[in-house]
Parts: sequence; C-alpha cells; structure tokens
Amino acid sequence: MLIRASLGGVLYFLSFPPFDFWFLIFPALYFFYYSLLSDEKSFFTGFIFGSVTYGVILLGIQSIGLEAWIPLTILMGLMYGIFAKLFSYLNTKSDNNFYVLLSVVAIYDLIRAYFPFGGFPWGFPSTVLLTGPIDSWFMLDARLSFEGFGPTGSSLLLQSFSLIIALGVFSKNKQKNYFKNYMIFSLVVFSIYVFSLVIINTDYDDAQLGASELNIAIIQGNSPCPGAKNRCSNERQKIYDSHLTQTQSLDGNFDLVVWPESSTGFNNDPGIHSRVQNDIATEALRLDSYFLIGGDRPIQNQYFENYGVFINKDGEIIDQYLKQHPVPFGEYIPFRKYLDWIPPLALVPRDMIRGDGQKIFMVNNTKISTVISFEGSFQRYIRNSVQDGAELVVILTNQASYGESGMSDQFILMSRANAISNGRPIVHAAITGKSAFIDHNGKVIAKTKLFETGVLTEKLESKQKETPYSRYGNYLNYIFILFGVIVFSKKFIRPTD
Repeated sequence: MLIRASLGGVLYFLSFPPFDFWFLIFPALYFFYYSLLSDEKSFFTGFIFGSVTYGVILLGIQSIGLEAWIPLTILMGLMYGIFAKLFSYLNTKSDNNFYVLLSVVAIYDLIRAYFPFGGFPWGFPSTVLLTGPIDSWFMLDARLSFEGFGPTGSSLLLQSFSLIIALGVFSKNKQKNYFKNYMIFSLVVFSIYVFSLVIINTDYDDAQLGASELNIAIIQGNSPCPGAKNRCSNERQKIYDSHLTQTQSLDGNFDLVVWPESSTGFNNDPGIHSRVQNDIATEALRLDSYFLIGGDRPIQNQYFENYGVFINKDGEIIDQYLKQHPVPFGEYIPFRKYLDWIPPLALVPRDMIRGDGQKIFMVNNTKISTVISFEGSFQRYIRNSVQDGAELVVILTNQASYGESGMSDQFILMSRANAISNGRPIVHAAITGKSAFIDHNGKVIAKTKLFETGVLTEKLESKQKETPYSRYGNYLNYIFILFGVIVFSKKFIRPTD
C-alpha cells in the first residue's frame, strides 16, 4: 500500500507546474484513497503521500534553505498522516460509507486553510484544472465549479470523483450502490449551485451594474541578486532604482501603476523619505495615474510593517494597506524566545506587525483592493476584499525566493482560481516575476517571464456582480460535513440501552 501512496504522491506533484500534467490529479487521488481503504498503517501511508507530494511542490523554497523546506515538507506529511488516520478510522466504523468519508475530506480541507500558523492552502488539487485547455468544455465545467464553490469546494468535488472510483473498485459487490450514491450527490450539488445562483441573480439588475475599464501598468523591476540568502551591495537601492527607471520609460496615460512587494521600503520608503515621494509624485503627475506601491518599513528594532501605499494623481499618499498574514519563519518566528538559538533564524531578525483588515482604494470610479504576497494564496483574503466592495484585486508579491522552480506558476494558478471564484480580475504583480493580468474568467491575458526587467500593460474591465462563492464562501463543505455527521449518527452509532 505504501507503493500506492508513493505513486499517488508522484502523480500529484506531476499534475502541478512546472510539469503541468493536470489530468494526473485524478489517478493520484485514486491511488491515495485506495491505499487508505486497504491499509492498516494509515498514518504512515498519509505521511508518505504528503511528504512526497509537497517535497516536490515546495522545492522552490530551498533557496531560503533546507531548514525551511524540510520542516514544511514534514509538517504537510504529518497533516496528511493525521487525516489518513481519521479517514481510516471512520471508514471502518461506517463500513466504507461515501458520505461519511467525503465529510472527512471536507473537514480536512477547511482545517488546512487555517491551521497551523493561519493555514497553508498551497497545493489545493482543484487549481491544477486551470492548466488544462482553457477553451474546452472541461474548462467550462471547472469555471462553473469555481464560481459556485470556490477553490476549496471545487477540490471537494474533484476528490469526490476519485474517492467514489476507489470505493467502487475496493468494494466490488457494492459498485452499483456507490455509483447510485454518486448520482444523488451530483444532483444535490447541481441543485445547490442553481439555487444559489438564482438567489443572487434576483438581487441584481444587470443594467445597474456599471463596469469600468482601467489601463494598468505592472512594473517588474527585478532584483540583482534574488533569493533569501543572496546578498549584494545596495540591493534594495538597485531594486528601487530599477522600478523608477522602468516607470520613467512609460509613455501615455494610465489609470493605475503597480509596483510589487519590496520595490520600496527602508531607505526608500515614500511615507518617510521626501526624495522617494517626490520621485513617484513626478511620475504620477506625468502619467496622470494613481500608484499602488509595495514595500516594508522597520518599526523600532524588533518589528516591521509590510505595506501597500496608495498614491493619487497628485503624488500624495492618501492611504495604505498593511499585510495581515505574515509568512511563518519568513516574516515572523513563532515561539521566537524558544527558538532564537537556531542560527538560520537570524535571517528573520524582525517580526511583522499585522494589519487589521482589508482596504478599498478608489481609482477614478472603480473600487480596488490589494493583498500582499502569501495572502494571495488564501481564498479568504481575496473574498474579504470582494465582500468589502472591491471590483478589481491587486496582488503585490516578491517571489524571489521561489527561484527557477514551478512555484511562481503555482501561485498564478491560485490567483486564477480566486479570480474565477469571485468574478473579479486580478493584477498579479511580482518583483522578480512571473507577473500577470488575469481576467474575471481566470484567463491569463498577459504574463512576464522569471527574473526579467520590464513593464506589462493591459486594460482590465472591473466587475461588481457576486458569485455564489463570493457571497456564501465554503458553504458546500459545511453542507456535506453536516450531512456526513447525520448519516454517521443515524446508521453507525448504536443507541445504548
């Protein structure tokens, strides 16, 4: 069974960038679930699957150091091990009941979005579907799934297919019952989607939804020595100078110019240094453009803020967004006072001060919002922005630590999934690439390459209408968790005398 778990892990990571064999996600999950149905060593099976899968998916963070990559790989292995143990236990107690096991999957996907250290949503299986043929009927089904249920709910649906096949093969004498249950399940899911869509459409009059088009420029200034452990003389100054130079090369008028995370900060903070603000103000006036600029600033000796400052057409800073979700062991050290003795942690000398919520900025008559770096992989921050009224979302990120791995493309997949799920275009701006413009249907309109210096410009149409997911969130998971609990309690818990 460990061979099946290992094979499942290999097929799983092959479905993600840079390999992009998206269709392998189905046999990957089949082998994993089949191994759990037939193996008593469930924890070890889950650990092997999780470690093999994430050992390769997260290979890019080796540029930070093995001390980051190894613990995170082990952590994901342990989480899958715990999931496998619970899955195996309830499988035995419920006599291989599809709905009970599906509720375990639904619970696990919700937990991993929040635990540990605020969650780790990287590697959700549904995102690989977006590497498939964008104009095919299959992609249409995937888009409807994301709109209805978001990345988490879509992952539940994807896993349900592999799970029912595994159950049917494992329990040959009950195949008809399993496929009958799956037909009922599919009908229920379809009914839920249609019902939620009807409610939303009755709340909106399309004629009243005014859409605006924004002419946007992403400045990808690059870094002379990318990577967490790489150091070169005046790196931060060179990064700032590169972004300014690329901006000065722009010709014409723009509604919004975006500089990614870490393009300013410390000695080049526009909120502190008049020289920097004057540089940017000159360009804002010349281009008749708003600016959204990422950076970080020290606070005392122990802390820092990761910000996105919003600058109007007159070059004035009128608001800022502070990142809410720091990267554990990258932007803060959990339990620092107990771990300070570990030498590599000296690379993170300060802990980030968290922001307290989303911010809405007005670009002409369009409401935009931003999230920063790691937050862009979390569905809840994008959805929170949309619930606050954002008609377009900007992701400010760095990504230098991903190196030449597939993690930059994996991040863009998550941005595409969030764009479809919330019906909003996304501006994905990375200091070292890949940067991208993504429309509300999840299509990449334009994209840069890794570690190139340049400018990407595009016109994006803002959107206002809600999707079922943007209104109701991960409701599909909660529905089937409740249903699984009811089925388990009614059929498999015997009343005591």
